Amino acid sequence: MRALVLFGVVVGALVALLWARPAAVPLEDPPRLSYITTAHQLGVVGYRDPVGVISPDATRLAYTEGRHIRVVPIGGGVPQTLPAGDGQIRYLTWADQQTLVAEDTGAAVRWQSYRLSPAGVTRQPLWGGKDVNHLRQPAWSKDGKRVVALATGTDGPELWRISADGATRERTALTGRPSSPAWTPAGEVACVSNDGARPRLAIPCGAPPLRFDPDLDVIGPLAFSANGQQVFFASPNDRGMVDLWAADPARNLAWKRTSFSRDAYAPSVAADGTTIFKVQSYRTFLADAPAAGGLTRQLTTFQSETPSYHPTRPRIAFTYGTWRRVVDDAKYPDIAQEIGVIDLAQPLPAATPLDVIARSDSEDQAMAWSPNGRWIAFHTHREMSDDVWLRPADGKGPDRRITFLGRGAEVGWPRWSPDGQTVLLDGARSGDGRSVVYRIGVDQESGEVTSELREVRAEGFDGEITHAEWLPSSTTVIAIAKTAPGRHAVITMPVTGGRPHLVHEFATEHDFPGLGVSADGRFVAFTAPAADGFFQIFRMPVVGGGAPVQVTTDPSHKTQPAWSPNGSRIAFTVWNYDAVFFAMQ
Repeated sequence: MRALVLFGVVVGALVALLWARPAAVPLEDPPRLSYITTAHQLGVVGYRDPVGVISPDATRLAYTEGRHIRVVPIGGGVPQTLPAGDGQIRYLTWADQQTLVAEDTGAAVRWQSYRLSPAGVTRQPLWGGKDVNHLRQPAWSKDGKRVVALATGTDGPELWRISADGATRERTALTGRPSSPAWTPAGEVACVSNDGARPRLAIPCGAPPLRFDPDLDVIGPLAFSANGQQVFFASPNDRGMVDLWAADPARNLAWKRTSFSRDAYAPSVAADGTTIFKVQSYRTFLADAPAAGGLTRQLTTFQSETPSYHPTRPRIAFTYGTWRRVVDDAKYPDIAQEIGVIDLAQPLPAATPLDVIARSDSEDQAMAWSPNGRWIAFHTHREMSDDVWLRPADGKGPDRRITFLGRGAEVGWPRWSPDGQTVLLDGARSGDGRSVVYRIGVDQESGEVTSELREVRAEGFDGEITHAEWLPSSTTVIAIAKTAPGRHAVITMPVTGGRPHLVHEFATEHDFPGLGVSADGRFVAFTAPAADGFFQIFRMPVVGGGAPVQVTTDPSHKTQPAWSPNGSRIAFTVWNYDAVFFAMQ
């Protein structure tokens, strides 16, 4: 009898709990997904994902590829390419059915308006370029009459409500780190709110954030259904990637809508309820080929890039990691990248690193051994830095920071001079933020810094230098520089600074390709677009000119060439970086 009574109590309690719970997550069939198009990113280092947004009437998708915006019919068709930007397009939104607004990171006026008409496309600065560069993530209301955007004021973040013509502006102070403002169908402004805790949805923006069941981190962009009953966003899973989720703000319920192996995120919704989102497709591995040209040989089977050779042993160092773009961007520059080594004398391709050189909570990448093999210089974001650090190759001493450009300076890949007395690196110049070359004296015997960090000034040269290598004399460097939108040059110049000598100039949309030089200094290897549509490795003489010779021919993108010490092979990164867009109904 006691057992029956206990059983009845337990059952009654369970029934009461179930009755007291809110209505269950809506039972929905798996979403019907329709493939729309694939956007191809144009490089690895320094790039962000292509962005895409559906038009208000659900007929077109606008998306980006580097400096280019393309508009393609949702039902299929030929993309229309809009006038190219000066820099990468990293934000895109529809202002109305015929107008796109984009953030051009290379333009003097960052926000540009594109008016689409049967007669053509007109590009001009948003609102005449007046007082727009400080705005972030603008969003237009459904009726096209109002705009909301974020900005940083003297006392912290602000939410700006702006009339469609830009004439009237109302500012509201916010706290924390708000992001991804979006209009609800009811005319309120929602946003992702992060006041030092987990990022969550706030409606209206600035109000206490909502907590969903299950309790989720909310990652924008946000998109509301036409009736306002659902909001779409991304949220991390247990693999460090993100899935697309939907939530009912009225009932604080959330449910997962997709499950891909990589990131699925960035929703946008049309008036008829059609929802667009993208799935990241990102693959990198190391490979090499004979320097004279020939078949590509795969060196690693895991995500890896930025190869560099040991000066005397058959080893290659590299950066590796999961490249969890969305989750890592939320805490950039502390991202999931480590430094490892493989042994070229072992069976290839390698499935895992032979040794792990650097692993931390921050980005670690792009190491270089000193010529005597005693020291390692590498890039890291440790201790709130974005600098070059030094460590003994045998691990019998602590790592030491040797540059102090600071977080956000975007320091590149260090390289030791052949005489072992100087380390070369690129980084952002204080004042204007342009990428230049620096040198710092470091004794490869003791590891001591012998001279302070100094810029290697390229006199009379206006390009941004993104990577440099040494020529054998240790007095001259060879570098790759971006000279204009879509234009790059290979130059040489004295390490003490001076007027550069032009080796080669060419067209490319790949902004951070690196370069390699043979140990005897006779040849340079670089990345350029080939006739087959892929970025391939080319070589050419450093002195005397001559046409570049294509080294690789297999149908894959290459970047970051590194020449082996004996001159016989060139290692590089093979990559594929796409965003695949789907429609969900």
